[in-house]
Amino acid sequence: MAPMKTSWNYQGIIDLEYFCHLDNDTDETDLHRRDRNIFLGHQERLVNQTTPSRRELIRLWLAAMVASEFPGPARKSPGALLGDALRLAKNLAVVTGLAVGLVSGLSFFTYTGTTPVNVFHFLLFFVIPQLLLAGLVLGACLLRALVPAGTPPSFYSLLLRGMLRRLAAFLHKPLLQSLDADKRTGFMYAFDIFKTRSTIYGSLFYWPLFGLVQLFAIFCNLGLLTATMAKITTSDLAFGWQSTLQISSEALHRAVQIVALPWSWFIPTSSRYPSLAEIEGSRIILKDGMYHLVTGDLIAWWPFLVLTLLFYGLLLRLAFTVFGRLLEERALARLDFDNAACLTLIRRMRTPLVSTQAAPETNQVENEAIPEKEEAESQTPASHLLPQVMLVPDDIFGLCPTDKLIPLMRDRGFAIKSVHKFMSGYDEDEEIKNILLEQCRNPKDGLFILMEGWMPPLVAFITYLKDLREILPEKTMIHLGLVGRPVRSGFTPLTPQDLAIWRKKISTSRDPYLHVFSLLS
Repeated sequence: MAPMKTSWNYQGIIDLEYFCHLDNDTDETDLHRRDRNIFLGHQERLVNQTTPSRRELIRLWLAAMVASEFPGPARKSPGALLGDALRLAKNLAVVTGLAVGLVSGLSFFTYTGTTPVNVFHFLLFFVIPQLLLAGLVLGACLLRALVPAGTPPSFYSLLLRGMLRRLAAFLHKPLLQSLDADKRTGFMYAFDIFKTRSTIYGSLFYWPLFGLVQLFAIFCNLGLLTATMAKITTSDLAFGWQSTLQISSEALHRAVQIVALPWSWFIPTSSRYPSLAEIEGSRIILKDGMYHLVTGDLIAWWPFLVLTLLFYGLLLRLAFTVFGRLLEERALARLDFDNAACLTLIRRMRTPLVSTQAAPETNQVENEAIPEKEEAESQTPASHLLPQVMLVPDDIFGLCPTDKLIPLMRDRGFAIKSVHKFMSGYDEDEEIKNILLEQCRNPKDGLFILMEGWMPPLVAFITYLKDLREILPEKTMIHLGLVGRPVRSGFTPLTPQDLAIWRKKISTSRDPYLHVFSLLS
C-alpha cells in the first residue's frame, strides 16, 4: 500500500472538523477502540513508521474515516461538498468578472464624436479604485503584522465568509436533507469554521476568499482590456483631458511620467506616454470645442491608458494572486494540529487498549485493573506520555492517592508531573496560579484537572478556568477529566447525560485547547 501523503487542503480540514464534532457525543472508550484499531490496521501506510508526525497520524485517521463513512462517489463528505462549492465559485468569478469588464468597457467607450473621451474619467473609473483596494489590502496586512491581536475582520471575511457555506448547502440540498439531524448539524458546523475557528486556523480561511476576489478582478481587467482594444481598433476614438482645477500641462506631464515608471524602461519612447506637446494639444477647453484639436494629439493617450490598465489592473491582480497563493501554502504547511481534539485523537491512536478485570465496581480509582497486552505491546511508551500538572479538588483529594492515579493516567496517555490540591480557599487557589506559572512554562506540559462531573459546573469554577487560561502559555492544553459520584472504593463512571451538560457549559468559553472527557469508562 502506498505511503500516506501528509499535504493538507481545505477539504481535509473541513472533514476533520466534521468528524471531531461528531465524536463529541461518543463514548471515550468506543473512540479509543476505534482510533487505536485504525492506527494498528493502517500503520504500514505511514511514511515514517518509527516516529510518525502528528500530521501523518491525523491524515491516516482521516483517510480511514472518510473511506468508512463516505464510500463511493455518491456519498460526499463535507470536504468534497466544499470542493464543489469552491469550483463553482471560481467559475462564477471568471464569468461575472469577464462580463462586468466587457460591459463596463463597452459602455464607457460609447462615443458620439462630439467630445473626446476624458482620460481622467477612465483613470477614475477603472484604475484608481483598484489602486485604492490594493492599498487597503496592503494596509490591512501591515496592520495585522504590527498588531496581530484585536484587528477588525477583513473586508473579504465580512463579505464572503458565509458565501461558501450557503453555496455548498444549496448545491447539495437533497443530500443534506437525507441525513439525520446529528450529521446534518455536523456538516453545518464544519462549514462554519470559516468564521468560528480563527483561534486555531488563524488567517488560513481568509486566503480562498482573497483568491476568489483576485480571480474576479483578473477577468474583469481582461474584459476591460478586450473592450478597450476592440473600441480602439474599430472606432475613431479621441482622447483628451479637462478639469475645473487649474492643472498645468507641465504638472500633468510629470504625473504621467511617474505613473509610467513600471514600463518606461522597455517601451519605446513614443509609446510610453504622451509628450508635453501632445498633452498641451489634447487639452479640452469648453468654450473652444474640439475643432481646433489635432488628431495626432487626440490619439496619443490610448497606449498610455492601455498600459496603465495592464500594469495597475491585470498584472497587479496577478501579483496579488501569487502572493496570496504563497501565503496560503505557507499557512497550510504550518498547521500543527495542536488543539484539544487533535491531541486527544493522537493520544487515543498511540495509547494501547486495556481492559479491566474487576468485580462489581470496575473502572474505579482504587480498583484499577492490570492492563492486558495488545498484540505487540503492553503499555504506552514513556516517550508518548504527556506530562501533566494535576489539580484535585480539596473535598475529594483524600480519595485520590497518587499511586492509584498513576496507572489510571497512564492508561489515558498521561504522565503525572505533580499533584496539587485546589478549591480549598481563595488564597490557596491564588497560590496555585503561582505554582502553575513555574511548572507550566513549556506548552507541552499540560494541566489536568480532576472534577466530579455528577454535579453541574459552578460559575466560580468556569471563571477560575478562564483565569488559568490567561496565565498559562497560549497553547497549553487543559484536560478536564470527570468522574462520577464518590463511593467507598473510589468513584463511579460518569453518565453520558452529565458529560453532555459539562461539555455544553464549558463550550461557552470557546477554548480550543480545553478537553472535557470522562476519566472512567
